Amino acid sequence: MIQNIHAIIIARGGSKGIPNKNIIQFCGQPLIVWTIKQCLKSEHINEIWVSSDSDKILDVAKSFNVNTIKRPKEYASDKSSSEDAWLHAIDYIENLNQKNRSCRCPSSHIATERI
Repeated sequence: MIQNIHAIIIARGGSKGIPNKNIIQFCGQPLIVWTIKQCLKSEHINEIWVSSDSDKILDVAKSFNVNTIKRPKEYASDKSSSEDAWLHAIDYIENLNQKNRSCRCPSSHIATERI
């Protein structure tokens, strides 16, 4: 049975600790690119989605031909939880009749090759 697995990468633009942390260079490429590339290497993931409030982050994602979700400000504030972002992305994808997801965080850049 072949499953339709979707990876959802949530990446907020307004980090207070390290501004723009998801697009700063880390070992030669933006931090989020490490996560996108791990997902692209997976033989189990069929679709990759990047959810962000930042056009800059979404532009980086688009350069890898992955799907993007423009996250509303109410799900990207300092008071918003990661769960708010996950639920918004899942609702968005479900509205497009998508199934099954793999949730990844861009700051978890050290990952096994086998996702």
